[in-house]
Amino acid sequence: MANQDRLTRIEKVLDYIHEHLDEPIHVTSLAEKSCWSRWQFQRVFGQTTGLTVAQYIRELRLSKAAELLLSSKTRHMDIAIQCGFDSEISFSRAFKHMFNCTPRDYRQRGKRYGLRTPLQYRRPNKTQTETLKSFTQIRIESRDGFQVQGKCDWIRGLLSSTPDFSERVPQLWSQVISEISTIAKGSRPIGIIDTQDHAKHPNQMLYWAGYLEPIKPSPSITFNGANPFNTRQLDTVTVPLQEYAVIPVYGKSSAVEKALEWFIYQWLPESNYYGVQGYELEVYEPDYDPNSPQSYMEYWLPIKPR
Repeated sequence: MANQDRLTRIEKVLDYIHEHLDEPIHVTSLAEKSCWSRWQFQRVFGQTTGLTVAQYIRELRLSKAAELLLSSKTRHMDIAIQCGFDSEISFSRAFKHMFNCTPRDYRQRGKRYGLRTPLQYRRPNKTQTETLKSFTQIRIESRDGFQVQGKCDWIRGLLSSTPDFSERVPQLWSQVISEISTIAKGSRPIGIIDTQDHAKHPNQMLYWAGYLEPIKPSPSITFNGANPFNTRQLDTVTVPLQEYAVIPVYGKSSAVEKALEWFIYQWLPESNYYGVQGYELEVYEPDYDPNSPQSYMEYWLPIKPR
């Protein structure tokens, strides 16, 4: 009950922040709304969301500004004021710190990247338990086209009436790890799911397991004088430029399914974006362990603005 009360209080504070982003927001007043002291409120907010109050407000304001830069012709000064900044100078300084470019450069590039969306509470179902990561923040990123070498196979995904991805995907990764991991050491593993329609494989998706960096056989790895790793036997996929919603996933690989269910059924319908067919990405850390509760990966799902 105490944990639920904590989450409810934070939810109320987040709602207030989201509704008053263009107004001055003070930590003291937020603490009063939460019924904690200022010190208690900042401590609980940080533990629950992983962010400081000031950082969260600043990132949301700048993300709103970045969206306005791309979707309107509004002057920089007017955007600064609309997003809660008292001058164009302070706005530009903060914007460059977050996005590593000026507002003018961001507008000229014409791509969404680094945008933060409001934190949302992931309500657990009956089989889940609460954690300090109950609040999830989705990023919006554009990613240039790239190629990946690896192995591929047909799977049935989460929305299929007969899903088999939980069996077939681990099998494919086992094959890739046993055959390629030696020459891809230090590279970041990535799974790629082609969700476009394929006439010869109805109700199926093509899944690639591979590595982000180019795979090159090492001349030092030989067997009877020959290199056993023939990259010509690998499958290659070309992923085009896409815009994504990036979903953070903590814990074992089974957490991916729960995160996707929440995203598809709760976050996406209430967002300003549509999900689109394309290439979905599973981006893993180089040392990702699917059985560790401490692991972290990101699921990149193609979207477009409403």
